[in-house]
Amino acid sequence: MNEENLDQPTLAGKAAKINGALAAIERQLAERDEKIADLEQRLEDQEYSVRRVLDMLIEWLEEEPGQGDDQEREAA
Repeated sequence: MNEENLDQPTLAGKAAKINGALAAIERQLAERDEKIADLEQRLEDQEYSVRRVLDMLIEWLEEEPGQGDDQEREAA
């Protein structure tokens, strides 16, 4: 029985280390998920901005047809 008593603290210590490691991994995973969510939001915001700029450029080009042609001819 003396050997069993010596093994008990060792097993309890190992279990505590394992639980601590699992808690650290869970924190890291939560931080990673948070960063991924932030990056996804930034990507959506940037995609919206790019689409909006492209829409404005298309509108601008459609509103002023031919003005660029006149400027090119004058330069030549």
